[in-house]
Amino acid sequence: MIYSFRATLSRIHTGAAGAFNRQSSVKAVKYLIQCWTKKFEENQVPEAEISIKHIMCNILGLKNVSHLDKVRNRILTDDELHRLLVNTELRLKRMPLQPETEDLVSIASELIHQLTSEEGNLHEPSCFEIGCGSGAISLALLSKHDKLRCMAIDANPAAVSLSRLNSELLGLADRASFSIAKLEDDGVIHGFSLPDSMKYDILVSNPPYIPTGEISGLEPEIFQYEDHLALDGGSDGTRLIETIIRNSPKWLRGGAFIVLEIDPRQTKVIQLISQDCGSYADCSVRKDCFGVDRFVVLRCK
Repeated sequence: MIYSFRATLSRIHTGAAGAFNRQSSVKAVKYLIQCWTKKFEENQVPEAEISIKHIMCNILGLKNVSHLDKVRNRILTDDELHRLLVNTELRLKRMPLQPETEDLVSIASELIHQLTSEEGNLHEPSCFEIGCGSGAISLALLSKHDKLRCMAIDANPAAVSLSRLNSELLGLADRASFSIAKLEDDGVIHGFSLPDSMKYDILVSNPPYIPTGEISGLEPEIFQYEDHLALDGGSDGTRLIETIIRNSPKWLRGGAFIVLEIDPRQTKVIQLISQDCGSYADCSVRKDCFGVDRFVVLRCK
């Protein structure tokens, strides 16, 4: 894949941005962020500045964009610069960044720590993920919690195969289970049978939450790169979300948490659904890295 970018790399080195010549001063983090912010804006890439900052964080191994200020004068190595060029070119092609996934992992990780520290909850924690995709969420949580075990399902066989492969590559396969299964609107999971004695401590999901009528108008980052079945949340976007909320108590222990990624327009509807269930002690909304209401956290009674 990298070979296809040779011409692009050469062009960028001599292009209008002017950021990539051999002088070390123009390889500084601060300067590169400024140049690529401008280039992204010129090419109408949404959230130009935050996009390049997340790319830079990934290249430098930083956990948060706030840490970039501490390394603003750092000079990128040739290898780091090459990775920057490849990633920024992909972004120019409108391949999506998904920092919200990192936010979901952070929230879930915080709740797992809370569960394991609470009196009476010192057992090995367990996580159930619905719609695992590549396995990124479950595997990130496993890497953060060495006693955690994860069970994840997805209706897409290719996604499950990829999740299994990723778990093996990361050395986490012994604590991760991935199954081809689909959660139907009636709450039945086809292809997966949960033992009556098995209850999970936390459920995480990035379910389809985009209203059906809005799918065709999505930005290229989403429309071109995402499985449309993983996007379509029904008429108001809450079809699967409501199914998860109404049925999760039968899969979870008392006091367990649910973390869902949502559309910020759905917060009131989701809170009403949780109240109607009568199975939850609390329902709160959390913001993403952009300050948008993006996640709902529920706690079972």
